[in-house]
Amino acid sequence: MNPMSSNFTSKRTMKLILVLAAITSMSPLFATDESKKAVDPFAGAFFPPELVFMARDRIALTQEQQEGLRANVEKAQPRSDELRAKLDRETAALAVLAKQEHVEETALIAQLDKVLDVERDLKHLHVGLGATIKNLLTSEQQAKLREILKGGIAQLQEDVKKRLTEKVELAKQRATKMAQGGSDPSEILKAMDEKFNPLMQAGKVVEAEAVLDRVLEQLAK
Repeated sequence: MNPMSSNFTSKRTMKLILVLAAITSMSPLFATDESKKAVDPFAGAFFPPELVFMARDRIALTQEQQEGLRANVEKAQPRSDELRAKLDRETAALAVLAKQEHVEETALIAQLDKVLDVERDLKHLHVGLGATIKNLLTSEQQAKLREILKGGIAQLQEDVKKRLTEKVELAKQRATKMAQGGSDPSEILKAMDEKFNPLMQAGKVVEAEAVLDRVLEQLAK
């Protein structure tokens, strides 16, 4: 066997398979705070994109729907990350002002407005994405998702873990074949390492699988 293929199969592939264990920590994405049901107008209204994508086989999500889901999530994610980072900064600044021995009320209120503005923008983004995703689904698919939310999350996570593990194994096989043919797949695998792993660890399954699918397409060429 080509030494190059032995190198990446013993390092990168194993690292990618191990990171799939992060899926098991995703259940908080679907947790519901019972105390907030009465006051949250959006409780139970929308479906997390991770849930929809994880349940794609069970709800018979079409290829067109999958592409629409991915496109909308990938479009919203950079803005969401930007707003979350900004919210952290503005909230930290608010805390500094509030904890001073002598509080400048005008400055404090102005900073509070900044925090509330960012929170509003973030809420708008997430509610808009939720509505868009919901509108991609049929009534039957929405009903199946509600059933899954009642008690099928654990099995769903196992299904996704199995599917992604199989894709990682396929990537390994294609990379091995590419190396045996005299080409170097290391840059493709490096890009997968840098993007796939952090997304999985952050519980961003939709984006992570999209990265994996693109890697498989590149290796197939």
